[in-house]
Amino acid sequence: MSTEHPLTRRRFTATATAGLALPVLAACGSDDGGTAADSSSAEPSDASSSPAEDGAGGATGAVLASTSDVPVGGCAVFESEKVVVTQPTEGEFKAFSSTCTHQGCAVSSSSDGEIPCNCHGSRFSLEDGSVLNGPATAPLDEVAITVEGDSITLA
Repeated sequence: MSTEHPLTRRRFTATATAGLALPVLAACGSDDGGTAADSSSAEPSDASSSPAEDGAGGATGAVLASTSDVPVGGCAVFESEKVVVTQPTEGEFKAFSSTCTHQGCAVSSSSDGEIPCNCHGSRFSLEDGSVLNGPATAPLDEVAITVEGDSITLA
């Protein structure tokens, strides 16, 4: 007596659905918060994005840049320190974590009055790192800096 079951349309559909769903679910189950889509749509300098919980990683007292490296009404990203420095108005400098709070992509440098994350379109304030446009819902973490002469350093 055979214990095999004939291949019915219902059995075929159930098996095919399970076979297709497993790889999709596995791809969605990453622990790192970022996805391949995050870095594929970002600018080349954003390829080294990190999870949002990493925050800024620069050493205290490390010279980040010259004040002339940061445009008035814009921002400059310093990847190795995971910091974005802004100059909302002439002579006023602020710094934040360069890791987007949405899915951990690195934000980008700009001169258009906002801190952009090109992965999913979030935009943050130059003044306080608050969310101007989602999908991010949390602000960028502030990073302490000091400005002496034309040098910007981590505090």
